[in-house]
Amino acid sequence: MRTRVWFTIAAVGFVLAAGTGAYVLATDGEVTVSSLCTPAASTPEYVAAYAPTVVIGTVTGPTRFIPDAGDPSAGVQEATFTVEKTLKGPQQSDLDLSQSVTRTAQGTYTTAEPLYQPLVTGQRYAVAVLDRAQDGGRWVWGAERAPEETADERWSAAVAAEAILPTATCDDTRTITSTPDPA
Repeated sequence: MRTRVWFTIAAVGFVLAAGTGAYVLATDGEVTVSSLCTPAASTPEYVAAYAPTVVIGTVTGPTRFIPDAGDPSAGVQEATFTVEKTLKGPQQSDLDLSQSVTRTAQGTYTTAEPLYQPLVTGQRYAVAVLDRAQDGGRWVWGAERAPEETADERWSAAVAAEAILPTATCDDTRTITSTPDPA
């Protein structure tokens, strides 16, 4: 290659590296990343439309919390769910479910979404379920306490609505903060 081409490649590489370094230093180590694109989960109709399985039943097995290695307050809760009614998908009797949760200081679990309530042993729920391809397990896409029959009607209507999902949004952002290395 000619010297001019090598010089141009080196100059472009230097500008990119310097720009990245300047950005990280100028933002004082805070970098905002848009990384999560998910379908709408704001209504039972949207949750039911996205999930291949929607069931109503009771958490019968004890829940078990598996902490995230990077953040012990976040992790996965696993539970056994006994199906009373199948509203969508194949008939099931018992499901082993996994659910992403945050552990509180009191030892209970919390989630950020109203239609994604933490499963509690002995409680009745309407649950939208996704398959996990890697191990054949099931992942909770949505969960709402269903102590009365009115919840059954609400979720049956949500499944029957066959909602058209809006385009998935990618506006969830996460700010990652780290101390910049001293120069």
